[in-house]
Amino acid sequence: MAGPFKIGVDDDTGADLGFVLSCLALGMITMEELHMWIHHVIEQTPGGDVPPHLVALLAVKNRANVFRPNEAVMRRLPHDPFITDDRFDAMMAMSRLVRPEHAGMGDMTEAEAETALRQHPEVVERFCALFPFIKEKVA
Repeated sequence: MAGPFKIGVDDDTGADLGFVLSCLALGMITMEELHMWIHHVIEQTPGGDVPPHLVALLAVKNRANVFRPNEAVMRRLPHDPFITDDRFDAMMAMSRLVRPEHAGMGDMTEAEAETALRQHPEVVERFCALFPFIKEKVA
């Protein structure tokens, strides 16, 4: 697949899509922002060499439906090997940061969230790199 993004469905080709879908699952982004990201990927991909599953995701409106097996959309959800247990905690902390309404969810305190993000700045960097159009929420 040409272009700057790893958007396949296999683990070795779908790391960016896996991270983005994890962001959606954790509430770091909304469905609208997922669709914005897909349009961003399409615009950044030379020659329109975008896999059909990515375009099919644009038709999905309900967040829960993204994660249901559907051969018409994706035969499997890609995994991002970047997401370790510690980085997952930092992603949970990011959810608190970009979605303040999530602050009461889970058992992570504000201090724990700040610590997780300080220990794993690469999570914030990855988020900002993949979502340049919403990174102001992190600033």
